[in-house]
Amino acid sequence: MTQSLSPQIKRRVAGEIAYRAPDGEAVGRERFELLSHAGGHVLRALCEIDETGLIRDVTLAMDPDWRPCDAFLRLTRTGEPLASLFFQVGEDAVTLVGTAERRPVVARLEKPSRLAYLGLHPLQGDALIVALRGTDRPGEFVTIHAATNSISPDGDEAPGLSAVTIDVAFKGDEMVTVAAGRFAARRYALRWREDWPIADLWVERDRPVFLKMTWPLVPTWYELIALTDLAPDEGVALPYSARVAG
Repeated sequence: MTQSLSPQIKRRVAGEIAYRAPDGEAVGRERFELLSHAGGHVLRALCEIDETGLIRDVTLAMDPDWRPCDAFLRLTRTGEPLASLFFQVGEDAVTLVGTAERRPVVARLEKPSRLAYLGLHPLQGDALIVALRGTDRPGEFVTIHAATNSISPDGDEAPGLSAVTIDVAFKGDEMVTVAAGRFAARRYALRWREDWPIADLWVERDRPVFLKMTWPLVPTWYELIALTDLAPDEGVALPYSARVAG
């Protein structure tokens, strides 16, 4: 069947990421779409972790500079609802409404300036932070001020709204081979907490599309296994930001 895009969508990238045990066995998966339109970008991601029965459903809207505008997150574990949360990002605050562990949740996080990044735990969502970091000052960690629904590794503990900082370093350009193919890539290092080891992340060289991640904190590693790319207007791309977020 021939795929096509509506006139409103300028580019669509769809992919699947495998969550793998050390021996390569698939222990989870993530299916995502990254859409670009005249007003910005939209990420849709459905994540599944087999061992815990966790399903994470995320929709994140962003402006043209990849900064979050609003987002929805639904978490279920073994069929039971865990959280259903809506995030609204304003110029000076982030607000949250919804339910978590069957209780109503309302929260507000004051910010001195517009929030740069909202981390809701899809791997393709992790990849988007590189568009804010850029490639200046290779090897140097730059702190990006962010918010998240949970500080736990899988994003399923104490769901709510928390301020965090994420340190990101650009390590250089490489070629990387994953199940989806061989790609010109950029490598980054991510540090979510001082007491956690650093994660290595590879994304496509010309745009923040996830390719691979390894993280010593967990035995699981992650790789892109399928990619579909539609761009009716070849002049439209998903470029990196020219600035470095502070």
